[in-house]
Amino acid sequence: MTGALRMLGLTAARHARATIVLWLVLLTFAGVGALTLARGATASYTMPGASFEAVREDLQAKIPDNGISSGYVVLEAESGFNDTQKQAIAQAVTTIGQLPEVAGSFDPFVAADAVIQASVQLEDAKAQLAQAKAQIDEGQAQLDAATAALPEGLSAEEIAALAPDVATQEAALAEARTTLRTNQDKVDAAQRELDAVADASMVSEDGTAAIVNIAFNQDTNSLPTSVREEVFSTFDTLKDTGLTVNYSYELDQDVSDVFGISEIIGLVVAFIVLLITLGAVIAAGLPLVLALMGAGTAVALVYTSTTFIGMTATDPVLALMLGLGVGIDYALLILYRFREELRDGADVLDAVGTANSTAGHSVLFAGMTNIIALSALCLTGLPFLAIMGFAGAFAVALVVASSLTLVPAVLSLLGTRLLTRTQRKELTQLNLARTQEIQVPRNRREAFAQIEASYEGWGGFVTRHPFAMTFVAVAVLVLAIIPTTSLRLGLPDGSYQATDSTSYQAYQTISEKFGEGVNGPIIAGLTLTVPGDEARLRDVALDVAGRLKNNKIASVAIVATSDDNATAILALFPTEGPSADSTLATVHSMNEKLEATEKATATTIGLTGSTVANIEISERISQSIPLYLGVVIALCLVLMAFVFRSIIVPVMATIGFLLSTLASFGAVVAVYQWGWLADIFGVTQPGPILAFLPILLIGILFGLSMDYQIFIVSGMRDAHRKGHLAGDAVVLGYKQGGAVVTACGLIMVAVFAGFIFSHLTAVRPIGFTLALGVAMDAFLIRTTFIPATMYLLGEAAWWWPFEKKEHDEEEAPKHIAE
Repeated sequence: MTGALRMLGLTAARHARATIVLWLVLLTFAGVGALTLARGATASYTMPGASFEAVREDLQAKIPDNGISSGYVVLEAESGFNDTQKQAIAQAVTTIGQLPEVAGSFDPFVAADAVIQASVQLEDAKAQLAQAKAQIDEGQAQLDAATAALPEGLSAEEIAALAPDVATQEAALAEARTTLRTNQDKVDAAQRELDAVADASMVSEDGTAAIVNIAFNQDTNSLPTSVREEVFSTFDTLKDTGLTVNYSYELDQDVSDVFGISEIIGLVVAFIVLLITLGAVIAAGLPLVLALMGAGTAVALVYTSTTFIGMTATDPVLALMLGLGVGIDYALLILYRFREELRDGADVLDAVGTANSTAGHSVLFAGMTNIIALSALCLTGLPFLAIMGFAGAFAVALVVASSLTLVPAVLSLLGTRLLTRTQRKELTQLNLARTQEIQVPRNRREAFAQIEASYEGWGGFVTRHPFAMTFVAVAVLVLAIIPTTSLRLGLPDGSYQATDSTSYQAYQTISEKFGEGVNGPIIAGLTLTVPGDEARLRDVALDVAGRLKNNKIASVAIVATSDDNATAILALFPTEGPSADSTLATVHSMNEKLEATEKATATTIGLTGSTVANIEISERISQSIPLYLGVVIALCLVLMAFVFRSIIVPVMATIGFLLSTLASFGAVVAVYQWGWLADIFGVTQPGPILAFLPILLIGILFGLSMDYQIFIVSGMRDAHRKGHLAGDAVVLGYKQGGAVVTACGLIMVAVFAGFIFSHLTAVRPIGFTLALGVAMDAFLIRTTFIPATMYLLGEAAWWWPFEKKEHDEEEAPKHIAE
């Protein structure tokens, strides 16, 4: 493998300009494809085979006009809506309703007027019932008087013979009472339905807010950009009439700009770290430029693939995040080794070949680890997670390819210009000494000095206090893990968006004017086992609602009925928002009542809607985490054992990975669920953690932690194989790889932290968790916990039962203390 990598690097170096041109052409074609062919985010967080999916598809087949998904346009009028504004709203609703992607658009004032008219008619019916009852009472009084005038003790037959009018009047009164009871039942049913409709009115009680519901015949995530723009442009014209217009989260999802100011700041910080590490501007800028080329090409191709693959809004951003992070790290690793070779006197081509065969080997293996871990997301059985993993894996694969070809090509062109002035001066002196055949001895005293120097700095400090440093690292991580016990998963809604976003404003207006639960109703679909008329269907629907709901349901509305009067759709509005604990408990309670309610009402019932979908998806992801984590841990053990020929090293690597991962979970719970430091991190509404974040973190952090493990332990293993004592091998290996891991960790933290303030709020906790996870793994695990425990374990760390230990021919000096 090393020979093939050396040949690949030398080939790229010998044809450097052609290699660079090929990558530029690929980047250009990818960019053109992304601009002209990409459809953008067209997939949603769905779960094929889930009950909510089956119910939604069934309702769509039975009541097509209800659509598959919907979005809200929230309107506000400070002093109430005037006739001009109502007419403009009606015109906008009509215009949008004509789009082929729209199943129906609903004017809130039409429904409100219908409620008012129904209320008037109901009051008239009540008045007529009261009048009928009074007439019955009056007739009864007359009948009682006539009966009292008759002689006592008469039988019914005698009364009928003596006073036939009394018998006729009794029969008429009985019929009138029957009619009264029938009409009273109808009025009571109408009152129940009117109350339900009134409670779910899309016009607020104070008349200053209204909601336009737009039903689409496809998922809102898959709506073409042109449809969204048409909705926005149509309803934005209402602002000219003095209305405030906002759009719900379902409509306001824009991923056209995946790279913003916060990401740029992250790259600036990464450049500063590179400059400090490498000491030369050209050398510091090179990994950034090359990573941008590789990651940019990957993201453009991922975005282009949306032409035929449905992706969520998070996928391109994740590809960018990973591509940039690992791209800089991989380029830095090869560059670092290239400079070392140059400083040792190698010519440019030899330095390129050696760097590609050594550091490139680590890059290839680290990249494969990332690719495998991300691709394994398909084990969850969730298509959106599988595609997310494949998008990230593709970005890493392309970055690995650029690192092993584009980086050597550019290194060969820049050569010694990548060294600092001091390093170039030293190299000149070394070459001069060689030219004059001056021997540069490397004796045992120099080797002792190298070991002694290695005990300076952080690596030496850690190995001088191994027990204390192990305790500190573990204690900090365990404290960070504690909040993990409160972890609750969910999917984002409008309350999680930036406070200045239209979706957040829409969510808040709905919450204040209509109730928070209107933002995420629980949808129940029911079908009669024996079809009847519309009145019976509505009666049964309200009966079902009454049986399913609890005190956490604020109101109920019959949203739609089928043409055959066999199926109805109910909207049950919780008292709290879609992500509230009470809403979760209510959905679980309804699911428990379904079977009994179906038997009692002779119906088949199912729950659906975004609130139910989010709960089911989150619970499904929670159930898949143990399997995925188990696969990743097994992979970790096998890969590390294969690479390092050791039993203990893989175990310690896995323990470190688990500690840093769980600590990251705890930190994200504390900030995004509990609300600690919410103002600093822009958390507008603490709540459930993004459902797929834990499993995504496991996949990404596993790959990165194994990268750093390889970078830092490889040097230790090489030193030990050369015959150095175990303790000396630890400090020598740390000296070789510690600086690179520190720089890579800082760079990766800077890149990921740049996404903490992304305009896509779903990406923010991902950036936070990855940044913190990398920081804890790089600085508490790989550069502290691992060297400390390796030092404590000594020779036992390198025990391998399947192979006889062999040292390199070159004899290493004994420990300096000897």
